[in-house]
Amino acid sequence: MRVDMRTLTLLLVLLGAAPVLAADAQEADAPEGSLIEAAEVSGLPLDQLSPGLRQDIEALAGTPLNRERVGELAARIEAEQPEFVAAVRSVPRPDGKARVIFLIARISDDRDLVSNINARYTVESVEICGIPETEISQPLRDRLQALVGGRLDHDEAERLDDLLAAERPGYDVKRRISRGSEPGRIRVVFEFNESEGTRWIPFTPSRSKFVYHSDQGWSGVLDVPMGDSHHRFTAGFVFSNKDDLIEEYSGYRLRFESRTLATNRLGASLEFARFNQSWDDATLSALASDPGIPGAYRTRLTVEPSVTFAFNPSLRVTAGVSVSELESLAQSPSSQMANVVVAGISANHRWTQSSDAGQKVSASYQLRAATDALESDLVYKRHFGQARYQYDRGSSTVMAAVALGYITGRAPLFERFSLGDSATLRGWSKFDVAPAGGDRMFHQSLEYRYHQVAWFFDTGSVWERGTNSRIRSSTGFGIHGDNAFLTLGFPLKADDVGATFMMGVRF
Repeated sequence: MRVDMRTLTLLLVLLGAAPVLAADAQEADAPEGSLIEAAEVSGLPLDQLSPGLRQDIEALAGTPLNRERVGELAARIEAEQPEFVAAVRSVPRPDGKARVIFLIARISDDRDLVSNINARYTVESVEICGIPETEISQPLRDRLQALVGGRLDHDEAERLDDLLAAERPGYDVKRRISRGSEPGRIRVVFEFNESEGTRWIPFTPSRSKFVYHSDQGWSGVLDVPMGDSHHRFTAGFVFSNKDDLIEEYSGYRLRFESRTLATNRLGASLEFARFNQSWDDATLSALASDPGIPGAYRTRLTVEPSVTFAFNPSLRVTAGVSVSELESLAQSPSSQMANVVVAGISANHRWTQSSDAGQKVSASYQLRAATDALESDLVYKRHFGQARYQYDRGSSTVMAAVALGYITGRAPLFERFSLGDSATLRGWSKFDVAPAGGDRMFHQSLEYRYHQVAWFFDTGSVWERGTNSRIRSSTGFGIHGDNAFLTLGFPLKADDVGATFMMGVRF
């Protein structure tokens, strides 16, 4: 027999769950002395109890119902399983018999159970783990210790969660309850775990997304990460992604990352990727009219190892190589190599001004240089820099971003710049802006959100060296959350003034 958590919560409350539940239980349905037909345990596998306790529970069958005896057994269950609470239910059966059920639940599994059960226990101790206790202000430590000796006040505990998080903004705070040294007592532990944003070397952000662009259709990327806080393996799957590059590509990516090589200042990664490409007719036409741009390819195979060194939690540098083999659509050459040295620097910082206001800024620069020394068929240098600022206050958010890039030499199409997708120059189509991409680019964006209702203004240009740049702008509005978005973008000063609809999730 299984009882869900909410049913168990209600039963425990109705039974007046006390430190030793059965000892102080309210009058049960089956009267004292009823012949016990069977005894069951629900909510915990029997094999997790000691053999002696299992034997004593099974021995109840065939004996008269004795509340003190079953209460002692419930207390023994709690003693053997400190993270669980036990309640007893006696169900009347025909002919004056009864069935005894021990209802077991993990204290931390259900918020309602936590508040209803723990409020009946005396706080034995309050502890802080994950950081030195001295890093918490003395007044707040005094307030934490004030919980000791009384019943746990759920609302006060919630307020303490918020105050602790406000004092240590780089950490996530989790409250854990465990049983104390004696029945009827509990330990309250506030656990601090360093948040991902404060790691010296962050993992590569997930690229998972499913987005729709009314001019370019659907794009899908799914990253599946596995590992712990120091090492991660990611299997990435790409389904007809038209949202990032000029090319539409599908395939897979495997990436291993370690951000603690003897020290948290040093990390390394290795990525292997294989993609199949397909091309828009506008791109193929642009390539045919400009022989100076390297041609289209059928597949792209890339291996990219790198190392990262962090000067502090906000500033880090990366270096590595990237080796790519491009299988050409043309007969000759059958393939080309694009082998580059990669070097980059990135910085980020966050300021918390109050409980409802804060700022964060990030910036990065990357150089990708392909040379004959690496046996690269294509020789080029690609410079790309970007910066982003965000200000949050209450329900309002202001975001500003700028990106600049330029290429010298003959770069493959996946390295060339493009604008006009679900994240840049929203309202335009990349195939109207630059169907074969460009070797010069700039883009800037301004966005304001109130709750999740957003307005934006984008400006940017993609062009070729030696030609005049055309500045394009767009504006629009939508519903923009942390992960999901629904956007209507309008190109400004365009021949076609139709709107572009975009929606999707990024996670």
